[in-house]
Amino acid sequence: MIHLLALSLLAFPVQSAAGAPPAAVKAEPLGLGSLVPETLELVDFDGKKTTFKEWRGKAVILHFWSTLCPAEKHADPVFQKLEKHYAGSKDVVMVGIASNQNELGAKPAAGADLSKEYGEFRKKIKDLGYKHPIFPDHGNVLSDLFQAKTTPHCFVLDRKGTIVYMGALDDDLRGEKGEEATIYVKDAAAAVVAGKEVPVRETKPYG
Repeated sequence: MIHLLALSLLAFPVQSAAGAPPAAVKAEPLGLGSLVPETLELVDFDGKKTTFKEWRGKAVILHFWSTLCPAEKHADPVFQKLEKHYAGSKDVVMVGIASNQNELGAKPAAGADLSKEYGEFRKKIKDLGYKHPIFPDHGNVLSDLFQAKTTPHCFVLDRKGTIVYMGALDDDLRGEKGEEATIYVKDAAAAVVAGKEVPVRETKPYG
């Protein structure tokens, strides 16, 4: 119990930007069963823009990610295995969101050379060998919208963009179950692809 409590205290919540001005119009938070707008925009570390419309017709595994959170020491290897499992898949896509403001720092100025920004993120992504897209979330726009509280906090969207799962990555934070672990996001994505009911729709996220 003490060990689990220590992990919980060490793991990072998604941190809000200090002194950030309020948005002119606050979008309604998304929850289980919500439809994610296809116009919702993301901008990657190189400034390339995309929207959720790109992933319509696929199951989307969305995870809020950190380079420093102790919980990611377990989660990253699981995500690496998932990435290999879905390599070449036309039915499932993985998407990462970096929302911890203390890691992101200030949003680069318009016109800045982004190749010189986000050095720690670029190194971590390279070290992990991640190929799936990961997007910075300056100002917690996405984490607030999805009500993401920790890293990793995971979501699965069905082919129409509806949130059909939200919560923990798996049931094995301490990494003791091995192949016996239940990977909630994998099971949810498999159900979406098969056109079946998602077996577990909501769990408590760790981190």
